[in-house]
Amino acid sequence: MSAEIIGLEAIIAKLNALPDKLEKKVLRAAVRKGANIIRDKARSYVPYDSGELKKSITTSSIKAKRGVIAFNIRPRNNKKRGVSVFYGRFIEYGTSKMSAKPYMRPAYDEAENQVLETVINDIKLKLEEATV
Repeated sequence: MSAEIIGLEAIIAKLNALPDKLEKKVLRAAVRKGANIIRDKARSYVPYDSGELKKSITTSSIKAKRGVIAFNIRPRNNKKRGVSVFYGRFIEYGTSKMSAKPYMRPAYDEAENQVLETVINDIKLKLEEATV
């Protein structure tokens, strides 16, 4: 995902003025909020009503390079309940015997602009709270 954001310099300057821990907390919360938008859309696009695949789509943080905050949005097996959703990839991409019924990619494509706006607005709001 890439986009051009106008007025970002002022936000970056305010972020750099914050203590490192607070900066990381503000950014992580904003990016998680954006990732949850994609997660919720993906859940709504799952083509079958069994419920297990919908419930299994989660957002989790990823250990990334230093200074990078990233989240993974994907179906996850629930070992405690004995639920496996390995078939989620077959629904998304199809098989030789079944056509694809994507739910993850359309969720990302549709939510891209909304995610950017949410992340930026959330950062602005938290920066205003932190600097007041």
